[in-house]
Order: sequence, then structure tokens, then C-alpha cells
Amino acid sequence: MITLSTWNQLTKPRVTFLVLATVMPGLYLGADISPSWELIVITLLGTYLMSSASFIFNQYVERESDGLMYRTKQRPIPGGAISPNGALILGFVVSISAFGMLYYYINLLTAICALGALVAYVWLYTIILKPRTEQNIVIGGVSGCVGPLIGYAAVSNSLPLPAWVLFTMIFLWTPAHFWALAIFLKDDYERADIPMLPVVKGVKKTTQSILLYTILYSASCFSFYFVHDGMGVLFLTSTGLLTILMVGMSIRLIQTQSAILAKKFFFFSILHMFLITVIIILDAKMV
Repeated sequence: MITLSTWNQLTKPRVTFLVLATVMPGLYLGADISPSWELIVITLLGTYLMSSASFIFNQYVERESDGLMYRTKQRPIPGGAISPNGALILGFVVSISAFGMLYYYINLLTAICALGALVAYVWLYTIILKPRTEQNIVIGGVSGCVGPLIGYAAVSNSLPLPAWVLFTMIFLWTPAHFWALAIFLKDDYERADIPMLPVVKGVKKTTQSILLYTILYSASCFSFYFVHDGMGVLFLTSTGLLTILMVGMSIRLIQTQSAILAKKFFFFSILHMFLITVIIILDAKMV
């Protein structure tokens, strides 16, 4: 019997919470009327389960490398809380349940978007890219960008331009976010022979890449103003302030090369993405 603690370690609910936050703008902006509570709950629950399944599969695939890293060696599979086969079966049960729920209660497009995120994360990122290239998170990061597509698909059964702009925002946010964490965990990744950018190119090159992607991400945030009519002063001013803080932090990171600052940048980037999604919904509701 799997315990709540083991489930939480397998499924990374804190990460999934951010994924769910990126679903919300699509749910509220994708249709002329506000979605029903039933649709919101089922969409978020199905997305939560599919995201959880992707993390279960990820830990199944990486069970050996997880056992080599201090940060991950006590995860449920290397720690012995669940067997590899047990985790694999659980992953299939949860992912099939999520797809069936989204397909039956919402629509096929929503279910396909959620499944696409799982396939991209497990197959493209975890299996193909992560062990082979330092650009793994750039390409493989597409898996974490599907939240807005799920939201729009759920309420409109379509994927309009604003959905793809939000998708692009998260795509450009992801490398800087994960590379900051990789700086802090550089020794662990080195020990597990995982070619993250700080391991392959060094910390200086990584901090420069973080600044580049932070600027690109910031520009993409402002671009949403031009593709959705509901954005106004609140969005522009808040995005401007948050952007200044994030870009300034990435410049300081280049100057200091500090692992502690990199960790702070990692957490601030999460806050930044969460606040942007909240501001988008609030500003749209004010119109």
C-alpha cells in the first residue's frame, strides 16, 4: 500500500501546482463566459494526475542515477519505498485514468494535450535528451509548457494564438529556471554523469545563458498584451516591475557566479511565473 508521503515524493506536488497555475489563464480567457466549477475541477484534476504520472515515469527511468545523487538517493524507488515495477504500474494506472477523465468529461483535444506533455517529458526529455545533451531542458522543456493549451482546449476545444503565446512564455522561462537550479546542484549532476549546462560549459557560460533566456522570457510576457484584448495597465505595470527584478537578478548572477544566488533565482522564477498567471486573470476580469 503506497503511503501519502511516498505518493508526494513520486509526484512532486509543488511542481504540479505551478503547472496547474498555468492552466488557469486558458480556462478563464479561452471563452466569453466563465467556466463552470465542474469543468475547472475536472480539468485541474486530470492535469494533476497526468503530471503526477509523468513524474512517476521519470523517477522509474532515472532510478539508477537518482541513487547516485545526494538530493535524490532517498526518493521512493532508490530508497526502497516502492519497487521499480510497482512504480511503473502505478504510472500507467494514473496516466490512463487522467486521459480517460479528460476525454470523457472534457474533450479529446484536452486529453491529447495533457498526454502530449507526459510523452514529451518522459520520452523526449528524460529518455532521449537529458542523458545526451546540455541543451536537454531547452528542447525537453516543451513538456512543461502545455498548461495553457490544456486550459484553452478545455473551454473552447481549440488552440488560439493567445494559448501559443503563453506556451512560448513558459518555453522561454524554463531554461533559465532549471539552469539556475543546475548551478546549485552542479556537483550532484557531475556525480551522476548528467550533462547539464553548468557541468558541460561551466557556471560562467550558464549564467550568461540564464540572462539571455530571462530577457527573451520577459519580452514574451509583454507580447501577451498585444494578442489578448483584455490586458491593461495592471498587466503592463506589474509585468514591468517583475521583469526588472528578474533581469536584475540574472545580471547579479553573472557578476557573482554564486550558487546561493542561483538558488534564490530559481525560487524567484517560480514566483514570477505564478504571479504573471495570476495578474493575467485579474487584469482580464477587470475589463
